[in-house]
Amino acid sequence: MGNENLLHKVLKLWFRQKSGDGLEAKLGYQFKDPELLAHALVHRSFLMGKDMPYESNNERLEFLGDSVLNMLTTEYLYKMYPDDPEGDLSKRKSAIVSGHACAQSSEAWSLSEYVKVGKAEANMGGRGMETILADAYEAVLGAVYLDGGLEDVRTILNKFHFPRIPEIISAADFVNHKSALLEYAQGVLRTVPEYILVAEEGPEHQKVFTTEVHVNGKTYAQGSGPNKKKAEQEAARLTLEMLKAEAEANKPADAANSKTKKQRHVGLP
Repeated sequence: MGNENLLHKVLKLWFRQKSGDGLEAKLGYQFKDPELLAHALVHRSFLMGKDMPYESNNERLEFLGDSVLNMLTTEYLYKMYPDDPEGDLSKRKSAIVSGHACAQSSEAWSLSEYVKVGKAEANMGGRGMETILADAYEAVLGAVYLDGGLEDVRTILNKFHFPRIPEIISAADFVNHKSALLEYAQGVLRTVPEYILVAEEGPEHQKVFTTEVHVNGKTYAQGSGPNKKKAEQEAARLTLEMLKAEAEANKPADAANSKTKKQRHVGLP
C-alpha cells in the first residue's frame, strides 16, 4: 500500500509539473481526477528498476480504452454507412482502430511530449514509437471514460479521430494484402501461403524486418518494414502480383492444351 501511495503522489506531482493543463487543454477535457490522466501516460519501462507495482503502468487503461474505441467506432460506422455489409464495415473498423491510426491521431495532442518512459527507452526514441503512442492514446481514452463517461470519449473521438476516417481508409495501409493473397491462394491454388521471417536488422528503435512468402513450397517475394506486420503485407502484395503474372503467362499454354484435348475427344467413338 505504501508503494502505491508513493506512486500516486509521484504521478500527481509529475503531471502538474510536466504538463500543467496543457494536455487537458489539447483534449478539450478537464479531468476531475487528474491522476487518471497521469496514470495513462506511464509506460511499463518507466517502472523498471523502481520499487513500484507493475500494474501501475498504463496497460490496464489501454485495455479499457481499446474496448471503448472499438465500441464507439462500430457505432459510428453503423450510423455513417447504413447500406454497407458487415464485411465492409469490419474492414473499415480494422483500419480505424489500428495502432497506426491511433498513433497518427495522437499527434494532435503532442502526446509524445507527455508519455513517461524509462531512460533506456527514451534514449532509443521510445516516446515517438508508434506502439507506445498508440497504447498511450487508448489509455487516455480509457482514463476519460472512467473520469467522465462514454459521452466525453465520444466527443473527443468526434473531434480528433473520426474526422480522419476518409484519410485512414483511403491510405495504402487500409488494403489488406495478406487477406487478398490468402483468398487467391485458397480459391485458385487450393493452398495457404506461408510467411517466414528471414531478417531482423537495425537498432531496437529502428528495426527493419524482412519476410518472405512460400506458396506450395516455392519461394516468392520478400517484403521489408518497420514491423513484422508491414513486412508481411509488402511480401504478400508482391507475391500476389507474381502469382497473377504467372497465371496470365500460363493462359496461352492452358488454352492450347484444352483445345488439343477437345480435338482428341472428337475423334473418339
